[in-house]
Amino acid sequence: MDNSELVEKLKDFYDELKTENLDDLDDLYHEEISFTDPIQHVVGLEDFRKYLKHTMENVEYCHFAFDDECVGEGQAFLAWQMRYAHPKLANGMEIILPGVSYLTFEDGKIREQRDYYDLGAMLYEHVPLVGYVIDKIKQRLTDE
Repeated sequence: MDNSELVEKLKDFYDELKTENLDDLDDLYHEEISFTDPIQHVVGLEDFRKYLKHTMENVEYCHFAFDDECVGEGQAFLAWQMRYAHPKLANGMEIILPGVSYLTFEDGKIREQRDYYDLGAMLYEHVPLVGYVIDKIKQRLTDE
């Protein structure tokens, strides 16, 4: 499988991310995957699987829409929007989070994935008291 095909399989997997589908990670990721995002850094497929399972707890749904990509021989960049709902965030309403993933490949699988996104926009801004404080700080930074 070439890297473009692998990226298409990855996009299909994240199209509707569910804990029931986590066994499919074996087809996409190298056994020694290195995954990094603003929350965590994990190494190894089983730790990555546990991280995703924990992250998905209580999430009503999680869907990734991919906007753009650049796939090369040894690496790829993907721009995406994650759409998700969690009952304790934003009153359970859908949250849309833009982000970018950087991938490297080894042995026909994804060896490294680095996800870049705004953690505040993902989480903190949607917690009632914390969100209020962050909103006030932003207002003070933009007021003249």
